[in-house]
Amino acid sequence: MRSPGRSDAPQAACAGDSLLSDAARQELQRVCGLIAAALRVTHLAVILAREDSGQAAVTLGWSPHTLSTLTADELARAFEWSAGRRTGPSGDDPGPPPALRTPPGPWTLLAGVPLATPPGHPPGLLVVGRQSGRRYWTGEQRALLGSGVQQLSQVLAHHAAQPQRAQRALRAARGRLTRAAHEARVFRAIADLAAQALNGQDVLGDAARLAAELIGVDWSGVQATPTDPLQGAWPAHAAAWVIPAVPRPAHGSTGTLDGTAGWTLADGRPAAVAWTDVPGHPARLVFLRLGAAARWTAADRRRLSELTWALRHLLSFAAQRTALSGLEGQLRFALSSIPMLLWVTDPDDRLTVVEGSALRRLGAQPEQLLGRSLVSLVGDVLTLPPGHPVGAEQRRSVTLAERVYDVHQVPLPRGGQLGVAFDVTELTASRTAAREAQQHAETLLELTRTLPVSGQLSTLSAQALDVLLPALRGSWLVFWTHDAPRQLVVPLVTRGDVPPGILAVQARGFSAADRYMARLLAGETLQLDAGHLPGPVREAGLQAALLIPFTAGRDSYVLGAYRRDAGTWSAQERDLLTVATRVLQVNLERRDTVEQLRQAATTDPLTGLGNRRAFEADIGAALRDESAAWTLVTLDVDGLKLVNDRDGHARGDELLRAVGRALRGALRDGDTSYRVGGDEFCLLLRGTQPDAAQRLTQALLAVRDAGFPGAGASVGVAYAPAEGRHAETLWQLADERMYGEKTRRRHR
Repeated sequence: MRSPGRSDAPQAACAGDSLLSDAARQELQRVCGLIAAALRVTHLAVILAREDSGQAAVTLGWSPHTLSTLTADELARAFEWSAGRRTGPSGDDPGPPPALRTPPGPWTLLAGVPLATPPGHPPGLLVVGRQSGRRYWTGEQRALLGSGVQQLSQVLAHHAAQPQRAQRALRAARGRLTRAAHEARVFRAIADLAAQALNGQDVLGDAARLAAELIGVDWSGVQATPTDPLQGAWPAHAAAWVIPAVPRPAHGSTGTLDGTAGWTLADGRPAAVAWTDVPGHPARLVFLRLGAAARWTAADRRRLSELTWALRHLLSFAAQRTALSGLEGQLRFALSSIPMLLWVTDPDDRLTVVEGSALRRLGAQPEQLLGRSLVSLVGDVLTLPPGHPVGAEQRRSVTLAERVYDVHQVPLPRGGQLGVAFDVTELTASRTAAREAQQHAETLLELTRTLPVSGQLSTLSAQALDVLLPALRGSWLVFWTHDAPRQLVVPLVTRGDVPPGILAVQARGFSAADRYMARLLAGETLQLDAGHLPGPVREAGLQAALLIPFTAGRDSYVLGAYRRDAGTWSAQERDLLTVATRVLQVNLERRDTVEQLRQAATTDPLTGLGNRRAFEADIGAALRDESAAWTLVTLDVDGLKLVNDRDGHARGDELLRAVGRALRGALRDGDTSYRVGGDEFCLLLRGTQPDAAQRLTQALLAVRDAGFPGAGASVGVAYAPAEGRHAETLWQLADERMYGEKTRRRHR
């Protein structure tokens, strides 16, 4: 090994070596510093020698006294002494270490240990020296030195492998760059095609010309359908070529035949043919290379696959662009014809886009609004809440300049918002009217369903007002009735929130001679606003009234609706109240008719007393009350047959009517009387009345005074619950006693 030469610039001489990189020097210096500190030596350095005599030795690592000042002979002696050692510092010593001199004084070489440098790299030497002190090694120092040498060798091996990895990475990068350049050409050409307004056939022809350039072919063309002939696309005179039918594979979208496959042109020239189907179309592209030796490489087939992929996306893009163009036209038409607004704001809330025919209704032009803050124009009604997710739509109803808008807003990723607002003022009004009409119809339907066909007038009117009130917001209702004997119109039922002052006025009622009441009783509907009402009434809280009169039978009524505000009554509200009065009128008349029918069904037409049906129903209801006591009286008129035979049936009927009047006159509160047969009567008396028979017999004396001197009656009495709780039992018992009385009277 040649001794390393001397140089004043050792690092520059070996700058091309990867072991002299900045990273290598820094790591070697760090490791050498740690080893020197552990061994407590004056000098420790790594020396790399070069086989080329024109190169100098290089000193690396930690070195307070640089070895670059030593002579080449001194360095050579250090290498030779190290090479003669068989086992390093712990083995046999070939002789005393050489004495090396370096200013300011002599020092001794304690160790020169070879380093395991990778093949193909210069040999390395670890040099350890000390100016003074011990010149021998302890066992611990030998172990430390061995570990340091191993670590330094690993550092050198690691950095020596960097150029190989760099070369592999460079080759891979060049491959990727080549593929990227090719793909860039493909995508650039596709972008050029996509930038043109082409139809499907134009796209296929240009794609055939593009592939001819990218793949490198002698001819390219398009076959529109499986039955159509091939149409040349490239070169310029491609249309003159006569191309026979190209085989279609059983499966797969691309295929190739090399020149050796035997396929030829119409003139007999051999050629290699390749084709690719157009995704989503019946068409395909065909490519030719002339010559028997022509063939298709794996790269060609890969480019055909890339072309198929590109065509799929290109045609999809063309379809999307056509659809987008149509949508753009539709949007322009909508913006010009539909009452709507479209706006876009930047992150500072300034309008960057504002369009729409609704601007005319707001009295504004786009150029007047661009650049202005949305908040400064309409306030915070269109401000999105903080933290609203980007891309999430918010929909709400907003009123601007007395117009109602259905607003859709979406926050944009970079700030700002996209908004669309549709003027739905008329639609909202129609929907409100429809809802009110539906509510009124449902109210009337519920009114007809809930009103009973019988009951007290106050109960019926209260149920009607309870149904009407929710449909007349902000109102109160009063059902008035005409008290004819007192010539007053008085409130029967009131519903709603009535101001206290008005409640007191209404509670007193109004004279039937009052100018408004007289008109109402004459059948005139009145709609009164604040100008028609007295000042005290307005101050008390009444601003509007709608009064609708109606009659049911011989009775007169008024349905009144009142409001605190001065708003007018809508047509739907007037119709609702009008129809409600008709429903009430019909229901009351129906109630009276039902009551008349019920009375007719349970009343004896001759005497006006209850009939047998009424008696059976009443006694059954009375006996079901176990806590009440009752007296049942049965009565049979004596002498009726004689009157009928002697004076005629009309006179007999008069006798029965006289008996009925006498019985009614003998009744107390809660007692009832019935004619249950021809000359048979029953009385249902409340409580236990032991004097009932005597009292009735005395009452019937009036019948004799009425012109029937021979008339009389037999009476039977039974008591509940003392003598039974069943109607049949009591009735039978009373009959037995009545007939017993009749027998005794006959014997007398």
